[in-house]
Amino acid sequence: MSYKSRRLSEALGVEIRCLDLRSIDAKTSRSLYQDFVDAGVMCVREQDLSPAEFLNFAHGFGEPIVQIYGQFNLPGFAQIGLLTSEDADSAGSGQRKIRGTSWHTDASYFERPPKATMLHAQLVPQTGGDTDFLSTAAAYAAAPEALKSRADGAVATHNYQSSRSPRQLIKRSTDQVDRFSEGTRHPLVRVCPDTGAKALYLNPIRIECIDGLPRADSDTLLDELLAHCLQPQFRYRHQWQLGDVVIWDNRSVLHQANDDYDFRVERRRLIRIMLEGEVPV
Repeated sequence: MSYKSRRLSEALGVEIRCLDLRSIDAKTSRSLYQDFVDAGVMCVREQDLSPAEFLNFAHGFGEPIVQIYGQFNLPGFAQIGLLTSEDADSAGSGQRKIRGTSWHTDASYFERPPKATMLHAQLVPQTGGDTDFLSTAAAYAAAPEALKSRADGAVATHNYQSSRSPRQLIKRSTDQVDRFSEGTRHPLVRVCPDTGAKALYLNPIRIECIDGLPRADSDTLLDELLAHCLQPQFRYRHQWQLGDVVIWDNRSVLHQANDDYDFRVERRRLIRIMLEGEVPV
């Protein structure tokens, strides 16, 4: 099966057109997966997938996991989450909950963080609501040798919410807290098993500190690494279109949502799948 593709930016991203994800064969699925790992972010345009069809496509890229926050699950689908402009604070205040609005990679406090996240756009605002991405693989490759040497071999501790986090995260239920221990340790530079490429494994909302460094030195290095990654040449801003299926590699890409639309008159609805990952090395 053939399809059309084009790069979305120099550092990361590929767009796929002229393909119906409901009816691809195994060879096409493998080709798409290779495009995805090479580009870090993939957008397949003009899809109209039911939840079951979305889940079936996801199985070609890996094993979908049960969603972290059950209160946001799509009814009847434990492996599909729902992100909408109507999300409310789980503490019961009824206040609108803005999700994903600072740089992060998903669930790095897991011992085996999800390797990829997939979103399918069912409703999008006319303007705004973009998602920003940056390649920590491209950033590592372009980093000065002196900065690389400080990161290579370092190990960082990840918590559900770091004291360094720029935002308050969703309050977890008791059973959600019990499922995961704090203080998961991961290398600051990890290798992608699909490509062999190295990437900085940063997560501003989860990383507490770099092991073995005084806290001030740890904070300084983490700030320097993030500032390096945030340079424009490593970034891509995705403007959502209805029907987009967007997949990104949590092992080498950071992302953030932009909640810059009027939720009183505009609606946004995406369904989400995460794929099981490996222990970072």
